[in-house]
Amino acid sequence: MTRTHREYIALCAAEGVTLLRIETHRKHCRLCFEAGFVTASASPSDRRNLKNLRSAIRRLHR
Repeated sequence: MTRTHREYIALCAAEGVTLLRIETHRKHCRLCFEAGFVTASASPSDRRNLKNLRSAIRRLHR
C-alpha cells in the first residue's frame, strides 16, 4: 500500500464515507463507493489533489 492510498483511505474516513476498494491503474486510481466511483491521481504530483478529491467525494454522496 502506497502513501497515496493511505491518504485516500484517511480522507474517506474523515468524510465519513465507506470506501469499498481502490483499483489502481497506470496513472490513476479509481476509488469505488456504493454510490459510484471517483477517479484520482496515482501520484502526489498535484498539490491540490486531496482538496479536489474531497470535493468530488462530497458531490458524489449528495
